Amino acid sequence: MMSRFRRNLIMAGSGGLVAALLLALLSTWLVGSGILRPPFPYGLVMLPLVLVLGGFSLAEIPMMIFTMRRLAAERAENERLVVGLNALYVFFAAVYGVPLTLLTGYAGWGLGLCALSILRFAASSALVREAAL
Repeated sequence: MMSRFRRNLIMAGSGGLVAALLLALLSTWLVGSGILRPPFPYGLVMLPLVLVLGGFSLAEIPMMIFTMRRLAAERAENERLVVGLNALYVFFAAVYGVPLTLLTGYAGWGLGLCALSILRFAASSALVREAAL
């Protein structure tokens, strides 16, 4: 049977996934419909942005997993903090992907960075455990 912490962690991560999806779809729609014209629609701008933002997004994964694991292991009172942090952590991949879409107009790379939310959700679901009593 799934514990309350585990259920809340997965629900919060799912909420982060949905929020990331909505933000990614909004940015793609803004660029695709022509409402927003990208200021830097050049491949030479896109590549460094993908490398820098993607690098930050990937580097953040082990640090955040370590932090959430430590917080959860220290005290049972930290469970609400860990659950909220998980939602933000999963969602934050979209914060790296959306600027790429809005600045360059390359929706594919922006959506690719937003899709790292799925990796973040899987990592936190598999690796973050509740405090041992």
